[in-house]
Amino acid sequence: MFEVGALEVYPYWTWHVPVRDTRTVLETETALKRGIKGTMRMRRVHESEAKPKGNFAKRIVAAVAAVAMLGGMGYATTSTALANDVNATVEQQNGINIGLHDYDRNSINNNHALHFMSGGNEAGYNRYVQDDRGAYAGIVKPLLTNDYPTMADGNESLDYLFGGASDNAVTNYTPDGGLLTPDGQGNYSFDAASKYAKYNHNSNRFELTNQTQSGNRDPLFTPFGNDSDDNRYSFGMNLGADFYMPKDGKVNNQNMVFDFTGDDDVWVFIDDVLVLDLGGIHQAIHGTIDFATGNITYDRNQSYGSDRATTISQAFSNAGKNWDSAAYKTHHLSFFYLERGDGGSNCKISFNLPVKPSKAIDIEKQTLGTIPAGQQFQFQLFANGSQTPYEGKYSVYNASTNQVVSSGLNTGSNGVITLAKGQFARVQSNDFSDDTTYSVRELNSGKYTVSANGEALSQHNDGNGGSYAETHSFKVSDTSHVTVINSNVKPQNNKTIEKVDGGDGDQYELHLNASGDSASSETTIATPADIVLVMDKSGSMQDKNDNRDTNAKNAANKLAEKLLTEANSKLPESQQVQMAVVTFSDTASTKQDFTTSVSKIKTAVSSRPDGGTNWEAALKQANDLQGRTGVKKHIIFLSDGNPTFRISNYPIGCSKKGCNPDDDWRTTPQGVHGAGTEGSDNYYGYNYAAALAEANRRESNVSLYVVKASTDANRMSDFAREASAVNGKEFDGTNAGNLTKAFNQIYSSITSSAKIKVFSITDTLSKWVDPVDFAGMAAGTNITWYVTVKNGNKMLTGGYTATYGVDQFGNRTVTVTFNGNDGIVAEKADSIDVSFKVKPSDAAYATYAGNQQYPNVGEPNTGTASAGQPGFYSNVDARLNYCVLTEVNGTTSCAPTEVEYPHPVVQVKLGKIKIVKQWSDGASKHDDGSVTVQLQRKKSGDSNAQLENVGGVITLNKGNDWQTTVDNLVPGYTYSVAEISGDDRYDVSYMGNNVDLTKQMVWSSNADAGTLNATITNTLKTVALENAISVKKDLAGREWKTSDTFDFTLAAKGNAPLPDKCEADQPCTVKVNSDSGSHTASFGNITYNAGDASYTYYVTEVKGSIASLHYSQAKYEVVVTVAKDSNGEWKASVKSVTKVLDDNGAAVPESQSAATEPVTFTNRYVAVSALPLTGGATGRQWLLVGGVIGGLAVLLIGAAEIWNNKKRLV
Repeated sequence: MFEVGALEVYPYWTWHVPVRDTRTVLETETALKRGIKGTMRMRRVHESEAKPKGNFAKRIVAAVAAVAMLGGMGYATTSTALANDVNATVEQQNGINIGLHDYDRNSINNNHALHFMSGGNEAGYNRYVQDDRGAYAGIVKPLLTNDYPTMADGNESLDYLFGGASDNAVTNYTPDGGLLTPDGQGNYSFDAASKYAKYNHNSNRFELTNQTQSGNRDPLFTPFGNDSDDNRYSFGMNLGADFYMPKDGKVNNQNMVFDFTGDDDVWVFIDDVLVLDLGGIHQAIHGTIDFATGNITYDRNQSYGSDRATTISQAFSNAGKNWDSAAYKTHHLSFFYLERGDGGSNCKISFNLPVKPSKAIDIEKQTLGTIPAGQQFQFQLFANGSQTPYEGKYSVYNASTNQVVSSGLNTGSNGVITLAKGQFARVQSNDFSDDTTYSVRELNSGKYTVSANGEALSQHNDGNGGSYAETHSFKVSDTSHVTVINSNVKPQNNKTIEKVDGGDGDQYELHLNASGDSASSETTIATPADIVLVMDKSGSMQDKNDNRDTNAKNAANKLAEKLLTEANSKLPESQQVQMAVVTFSDTASTKQDFTTSVSKIKTAVSSRPDGGTNWEAALKQANDLQGRTGVKKHIIFLSDGNPTFRISNYPIGCSKKGCNPDDDWRTTPQGVHGAGTEGSDNYYGYNYAAALAEANRRESNVSLYVVKASTDANRMSDFAREASAVNGKEFDGTNAGNLTKAFNQIYSSITSSAKIKVFSITDTLSKWVDPVDFAGMAAGTNITWYVTVKNGNKMLTGGYTATYGVDQFGNRTVTVTFNGNDGIVAEKADSIDVSFKVKPSDAAYATYAGNQQYPNVGEPNTGTASAGQPGFYSNVDARLNYCVLTEVNGTTSCAPTEVEYPHPVVQVKLGKIKIVKQWSDGASKHDDGSVTVQLQRKKSGDSNAQLENVGGVITLNKGNDWQTTVDNLVPGYTYSVAEISGDDRYDVSYMGNNVDLTKQMVWSSNADAGTLNATITNTLKTVALENAISVKKDLAGREWKTSDTFDFTLAAKGNAPLPDKCEADQPCTVKVNSDSGSHTASFGNITYNAGDASYTYYVTEVKGSIASLHYSQAKYEVVVTVAKDSNGEWKASVKSVTKVLDDNGAAVPESQSAATEPVTFTNRYVAVSALPLTGGATGRQWLLVGGVIGGLAVLLIGAAEIWNNKKRLV
């Protein structure tokens, strides 16, 4: 029995029947040209030891495997006309050549080591290995000899069995095809269990009809007829094909596999190296070559012979060669099959090896994004270094079905080949050979990202205002199929900035993000997905007022209808979208495992609501549902209320095992915990905590969508955020319209196949900002610790590296790379966010202070603090380095490109200072004057900082109320004011001077915190005249008595100040007592205001009452002047002392100047004699006379005073 397992066919194999003998080649070509089919010899020889019928497919293997593995490729020697013939077979259209060989049962064993029919006398590899046994390995050598297997024992070549040498027992055929059936997805297959295939000698094709037999021992595949053993058994087949290795060994996102199941000898060689060894006469045995993993697998161990290689690399090593698995590398596959026994016959074939046509070059067009399906693209083909494009005919094929769309098309004189998406052009020419080199140019390609065979193409100016993209030079022997992919898929990338707390209050946080979600991210390549619908079936969902359950079922059904299409169900399982359903109330259960059936999903969500709300149980069921390996899983969690039950224990405060403080024996069902009420959970919080823990237990690549079906579910918002759900928030499904909208958004997110691979994000900072955490670090410093990277709301803890760079010009760049050079994949639901902190630089503060305006405006969508706002750009340049991951025809393309980020802005805040002028003697005295002051600063905290002026000179006067406010002060400086045009009669003092203006002050929420206050006070200077005016008392006529005391008065003329002690005690007097030193006394210190001035005083004695004492009537004039001394200091001194009246009160004829000695007042004593009582005058009389004389004296003194005063006035 022969069976080739599930193999997908990728377009374009070139199959060759290897014939090296010239005569054989000529005979074969002649037979083909003449249409000679040959004659099968009837064989009736019976085996003495019958082979079980399980072996009956060996003959078909020769015919079918040849066809099957070729599955849709162009044959090198087929003409262009044949390839373009829409009536040709699938094999012809795709160049599949089948070599079918019939052996004479009576003579094929003659003179050969390898025998047929497994007779009873046979031994070793010529004897049936028995039922359920494995292959006989090692019959042939591990390397082909002249393109054919060679017996390991004896070195005999098997070329005679496969047309490589002449043998009378062998008749060769080359069917045109008719065996394979394409599925429209690039897979080609034949299954003898469902179709009977008979070779028609006249049409030279296989004819397929419905199979009428069944069973492993029935002859199901008998290409030469089923009427006799001679026709059923003993044939051979060999195939040859050039194929290329797709990137990662995958075709259409599936592992590239050659799979074969059959009986008797099958040997598969790659590049002449034996890779798959199923030799011997045996039952059907299965073998697989997986080019993605490199593994070779068998369903049974060999019965005989040496151990077989388990990997392609090991097989090559055993043969003394090295396996080259590089992408797009061309290889040759040689397949040899022999049916050496009698018995049943089965054949099942499918495969997906991409092959290389000979004498043909294929140009395929694929697109990604929102490019219209019918858009036409133009190409030119340049061969062998020619500058002139190929001109001639070409045919257009459907790239999925390999069916001819149009044939006989002509490029015209401009050599333009026109294709639409999903088509390929085959250009065949006898001028092409394996040594031909060529390149492909796409015209008018400037608006797309273009790649070819996984290589990004650059755009070139075509000289006419357009651009073109051109591949590098290929060699036909290396690859003759070029897939050009145009994409307008772009990531959604943005840069935002937000104000944050911390530091001095001036910090910002920059965010650079990237995701696969963009306006052009809808692609037509299917994205497999495992989707779990988690549906709330609690009693509250039965609310008749808002039809919650009905709305939820309708939304779920529509989602299933959109995702689980008929086309989806026909895809290979690994490419399908599948859905499962979990429902929950008190507990949870999986109502439907993963399926592609819409009806099963509808049935699963139709159950009647009842009971409580157990979020945790539901999420556990969803997490435990195992999806397919390599397929992204999505959980859609819908609920209309907060959790009331859970399954986890929280035995807090309980003494009994298994008890929970919030359990209630009246309301808690068996097997769960919680009281069943939201109020209880609001108090304890255990139900919500358990659900959150379960949600966060999901795999990191599982997307969670949270849908709120009622406003009662007020914890959904917290849950979506804390569980890192998609977008970090819940979808609003509180009514039918909102729920439909929510599910449509989820559908859009799940079905998008746009994948962005982010390699790096770079941000070159402008001079207007400084990094907060790594400023001043050396170039090349690893700053990963200071840079935060998130995917959605989940912080990444690894997989990225942040580096700080500083170039020779001082430009500072933050570069974040992901997974080394491998990058990180961002799908539509992913959002990669890179963030770090910056703050305005000193240059930003200084520039704004100087210009009072910003140079830039924040670009759109850069954050509320930036977009449309004036400020300083935070970056000179920021770029996302990425590629759009594409996978077309099994070729993964990742064409690196980059896109710029927008420019957000930062702002600064500045301080100000209020300067006030005060006068000690009152501002009104200076109404006509003014002062000038200078604002100054120096760098805070810098002991070497120099004082510098801020702005120009400031004038203060009555007009501005002796005050002003200076704005736009840069923080980080110590500010002071200095009066520069002062009156030297005044002392200047400052309050609030030399004060630091900090960034914390200007960024404070207190509006006044950034305002400094400086007060300049001008205080009039004073000078003191210390004890310079003094008096001296002299007595004439008697000695001093102890009781003597005399008073003197100092009178000021005009506004002359009085001595300090007299300011509050008028008049100003001093006493001279008997015990006064030198009988002198000083009036004390007198304080004068600075300024040139002269002051006059008068000193007189107060008349006392001492008997017989004549008091001095002298009067002195003292002049005091205030003036600068030789040092420029203000001094007060007595300029002159003039005696204007003498002791008798008489005017001194001339003013007499005296030294600055005390002024002297002399009092004279007048003696009175004691006379007798008789004779002469009595004492009373003498007293009377004395009194009269005294009175006259007073009158005379008074008259003299009046005369003196009149004299002064004159």
